Amino acid sequence: MNNTTPWNRLQAVLDTMFGFTQRTRSTVKVIKQGFDNVKQEHVVLIEYRAHVKPPGVMATDQKPSKPTERAPMESIRELFAHDKRLS
Repeated sequence: MNNTTPWNRLQAVLDTMFGFTQRTRSTVKVIKQGFDNVKQEHVVLIEYRAHVKPPGVMATDQKPSKPTERAPMESIRELFAHDKRLS
């Protein structure tokens, strides 16, 4: 991530603060801003989103295992038949 702008630095700090540092896409954007006349303060509502997978879901960077080659059913039946003859 390029941390040259204040928004990118804020995003990096939020990623670290919430523990989303491993290849997580995140965004920061201003939702609303205004002035609070009672407190005499400028108020900015910021939204931070981290795109993460729910627990138990395989990450996209993990490769699924290759399918196991299976013996044809005839071979398995022959093994059982042979095993029964030996007993």
